[in-house]
Parts: sequence; C-alpha cells; structure tokens
Amino acid sequence: MRSSVAAMFSPIDSDLVVVNRRLREAASLGQPLLRGILEQVLLAPGKRIRPALTIASGRLFREPTAGLHAMAAAVEFLHTATLIHDDVVDQTGERRGGAALYSLFGNSVAVLVGDYLFAQAAATASETNNLRIMRLFAESVMTLCSGQIDENSRNGDGSAWVDREMYYRTIDAKTAALFVLACHAGSILGEASAEATDALKRYGRSLGLAFQIVDDILDLIGDEQTMGKPAGTDLRHGVVTLPIIYLRDEIPAETMRNVFASDGAREEAIQTITALAPTSRAVDRAYREARELVADAAGALDVVPRGEQRDLLIELTTTVVERNA
Repeated sequence: MRSSVAAMFSPIDSDLVVVNRRLREAASLGQPLLRGILEQVLLAPGKRIRPALTIASGRLFREPTAGLHAMAAAVEFLHTATLIHDDVVDQTGERRGGAALYSLFGNSVAVLVGDYLFAQAAATASETNNLRIMRLFAESVMTLCSGQIDENSRNGDGSAWVDREMYYRTIDAKTAALFVLACHAGSILGEASAEATDALKRYGRSLGLAFQIVDDILDLIGDEQTMGKPAGTDLRHGVVTLPIIYLRDEIPAETMRNVFASDGAREEAIQTITALAPTSRAVDRAYREARELVADAAGALDVVPRGEQRDLLIELTTTVVERNA
C-alpha cells in the first residue's frame, strides 16, 4: 500500500515534507534514551494517512498555513502515542514488523514515552491558537481512551460473544475518532462552512470504520511477512472482531469457547479459525461492510469543492479497502 499511497499523496508532498520535518525535530529533543526511542517510533516508515487527511481537508478550502501543518503533526504524534499505549495494554510483541517498544524497554518506559507524545501532540495542536481545535483535541483523546477501555473491559469467554453493535461502538471510539479529528480539525483550519465540516466529519468516521474492519480482516487472512505478525493475533489477545463475529455462524460454539480456554485447546481453536477464515463467507461479509462504508465516505464529499484534494480523499477510500497491510 505504501507506494500507492505515496503516489496518491503527491498533491500534498510539500505539506508532508513539513510534517515530517516536525517529527524529526521532535525526535531530536530530550535526553539520549528518549531521543533514541523517539527516532525509532516517529521516523519509522509509515503511511501518514491521518496527517494527510488533516492537510487535504484544510486545503480543500484555502492554501495551507503553519497552523494546518502543526495540526497534521499533532495528529501523527497522537496516533503514535495511542499505538505505544495499545501495545502495552494488549502486550502485543510486534509493531510494523519490528519489536514493540515495551518489549525492548519495558512497560514503564513505553508508557512514559506514550505520555510524552500525548503531551507533544497537545503542545503542537496549541500552535493553531484555536480554542475550537483544542477542545476538539481533548474530546478526541477522551473518546480514544474510552474505546480502548471498552474493548479491554471484556474479560474471559464472555468476550467470545461480543456482537456487531458492541464491535462498532468500540472501533468508532478507538479508531474512527482519530480519523474524524484529522478531518474535522482540517476543516476548521480551512475555514469551511458548517455543511462542509459535517461532510468531512462523516467522511472521516466512515473511512476510519472501514479502515479498522479491513485491519481486522487482514489480521485473520493477511500474509504474516507482509503484516509483520502471525495470523489470529487479535484472537490471541482475546479480541473478537467483525469477521470473527460472522465466522461464529460457520464454526461450532465449542471452537469459539476454546479460544478463551487456558489449556492446549486454545491454540488449536485459533489455528482452526485462521485456517477456515480465508475461504469463509465471514470475510466476504466483512469486506462488503467496509466497501459500503467507503462508498458512504466518498458520497459525503459531494458537497466539498472539486479538485486535487477531493480527488485524493476519494482515491483514499478505494485504497483503504484494497490494501494488503
């Protein structure tokens, strides 16, 4: 996906250069251990989808400003902070094909680095000198945290029976909220109309939901080398996703219960599910929902100005569903 994203983002290349410069500057600060860690987590190759959303949403309406670039960087700082904390909470050993931060430096250091980046995100967002932005930023952080708490509050084999409504409630908060923040903040800084702002919020939400659904599908059927983690990682962490919810219709209830067992039956059940998933109806059903969501996202853009930025946002809806990592 990375090469196709790079081509798609060519209209905002100069803006992303500024954002990446902000990330490099942030990684050069602090004491030696912190600098080394920040270089690792901030400068690692990434898609930069969320800061790109901020920039494109603002540039729909006016030329980019220093405030727009600052907000795009703040969104990426925030995204990175959430990834670090999520890995600690979930005890995910790998991130983007490499070792997760906590597995290299321990939980305490990882949590503190995540805290540092939350603060860095807030400080950078404050450079917009916009009270609406700061309120939006704070509310978004609360929503992101509540989504993660919601997911982690489900314990034991009761997690096996998470339903579709509960799943969507969780990913709306823990994933889509950051996409909404990116688009909403960009529209505010672009001085968009209320109608266009609402449209971009709807776009960001639908795109974010689709993005998470595809992530969850790839967790089951994606290539391990491409994904940088073994198939079924979510199940091993006790997380039931949309394709698993649909797959429950195709497997014995005992197999699903065994996923949450504490004996050897657990790994056997997970392997059974990951072997069945690629040819199951469940994956098709989940992909269908993701495509419906990106169609809604694209439709929301009918009211925003036509041009390169709108084309970029529409093209992104296709890329999100068709990616393999």
